[in-house]
Amino acid sequence: METLLAVLAVLAVGWFALWLLIRRALRAARRRIAATGDRAMLVARAYGVGPASQVARVRRDMARALTGVRRALAAAQLVQTPVGDVPSLLARLELAAHAVDGELRVLEAQPDRAGDDVRLDGPRSRAQVIIASAAQLGDGLLHAAGQHAEELSLLRAACEIEADALRSAQAPGGLSNGAGSLHRPARI
Repeated sequence: METLLAVLAVLAVGWFALWLLIRRALRAARRRIAATGDRAMLVARAYGVGPASQVARVRRDMARALTGVRRALAAAQLVQTPVGDVPSLLARLELAAHAVDGELRVLEAQPDRAGDDVRLDGPRSRAQVIIASAAQLGDGLLHAAGQHAEELSLLRAACEIEADALRSAQAPGGLSNGAGSLHRPARI
């Protein structure tokens, strides 16, 4: 009887854990779908004309800048390029961008469009700071990834020297030692 209760308890805990995992996966999928829809609507609104489109363009540009740095950081980490403090700076930039995006969303929701140009100046300037900072981080990652250029030039020079040496090597009988023209004496 005790083993049956133990088995039932283990099964109950297992089913509960499975239910939690499924619930978490569904919530994450819903968030991704909602974010994709939001991005699509933002891009569509950004191509319009008027104050609402200006706000959408600022939001879109800020999101693109941060996405670019995220991708650059992931690529740099993948090839084991030094990234320094970029992950924490990017997290701080994302927090600042979230706050500015909130301001821009409030501005988008305003029914009175008369003063949008004036009200957009503050959030737009803060968004430009975020976009410029993201560009600097991306440039820094690109520069760090390009530090292997000197090693690559040395490798290229060594390859050229080896290729020239192979081209100038003469095989027996006066034939050059090129691909497909190797002349080796037959073994007896």
